[in-house]
Amino acid sequence: MSFPETPPAVAGAECPPAPAHAPAGGARDSRRAWLAAVGATLAASVVYGLAYSYGQFFGPMTQAFRAGDGAASVVFSITTLLGFGLSAVTGPVADRTGPRAMLLVGAVCLGLGLHLTAISDALWQAYLAYGLGIGLGVGCVYVPVLTATGRWFDRYRAVATGSVVTGVGIGTVVSSPLSAWMVSHFGWRHAYEYYAVGGAALLLLAAALVGRPPQAPDFPIAAQRPPARGFRTLYVASLLVCMANYVPFAHLVPSAQRLGIGALAAAALISAIGISSIAGRLVITALADRFGSLALFKACHAGVGLGLVVWTTARGYGGLLAFAIIHGAMYGGYSALLPVVLADQFGLARLGRLLGLLFTALGAGSALGPALVGYLVQSTGGYGTALTALTVLGLLGTGIVMSYRERSTRDLRRDTVGR
Repeated sequence: MSFPETPPAVAGAECPPAPAHAPAGGARDSRRAWLAAVGATLAASVVYGLAYSYGQFFGPMTQAFRAGDGAASVVFSITTLLGFGLSAVTGPVADRTGPRAMLLVGAVCLGLGLHLTAISDALWQAYLAYGLGIGLGVGCVYVPVLTATGRWFDRYRAVATGSVVTGVGIGTVVSSPLSAWMVSHFGWRHAYEYYAVGGAALLLLAAALVGRPPQAPDFPIAAQRPPARGFRTLYVASLLVCMANYVPFAHLVPSAQRLGIGALAAAALISAIGISSIAGRLVITALADRFGSLALFKACHAGVGLGLVVWTTARGYGGLLAFAIIHGAMYGGYSALLPVVLADQFGLARLGRLLGLLFTALGAGSALGPALVGYLVQSTGGYGTALTALTVLGLLGTGIVMSYRERSTRDLRRDTVGR
């Protein structure tokens, strides 16, 4: 079977009939599809809410293990490296088996990882427990549920995937102040114990909601090779922009506290990122049909780079809050549009595989960025040099993505029959 005459449908396009082999009661764009989207949103909220709350635990863990800022940042870097990098494996698995088994594995990894982190006696133990536990949990959950959502929908794909990635923002909004409160009242170890039980339980609920979606048609082996020219451009751009995208989740709170801002007010900055990311995801995906997913995707790259200029020059809470709002909206839009752009540009059948491959760039970038900033802060005594370097990388990624040329129907056909 060949690719259709036009790229896969996005919001506003005509909805083709569901394939004959779709599960009973599980046609695309059906009520069952939206129930699966709810479960996927819940799963994304849980894993990323816990991962991005690390900034609230950063200080107490650093003191408990008598570690420097650079060494403590590595815990978050291991988490994101595994969480995104593992997607190169879980994406193809989700293509074949569906997301439910991956969610069950993710629930076990997350619960066990947080429990072992809570009883760790040394930093290297936290590296293994938190980094592996949360990292494996994110890797087993996010790309599988995002891929499943893309396959549950045709007509409303952009809106549905936008709602799922909005779960990342919801989790960030809820977990940041909740974590700050729990750490202050119960201590970081007990807080992680509570999260271990609650997080695993919610993932089990999500697994019950997210079923196996209608399968995309099989394509020739030649179509399984990622198109080199365009995909490599998106890969490099994503690597660079994600070196900046995930630094605030580890460093915005401690950078604010260095300016004399209190712990709860600093935690509110992460919530501001989460709130604006929700708005960015919903608004930008709603505009994708009108302005084009690729054009908005490029604009989000530029917004991330320009937002870093605001953080670099901020000297008080107002400047940091402005950065948090800008960064949240642009980062949220980028995250929401990523699977849509891949589906539009390269086809739906390989969505899990290509999304998993691209997430290795996100993993490398999100691991390098926070660690690089942590060590630069440790060596220079401040955030000025680190944020300047980060801004350069973000703007470089913007320049690269701007060079990407939209793929034509002819390109899709050529990928289908081989080169």
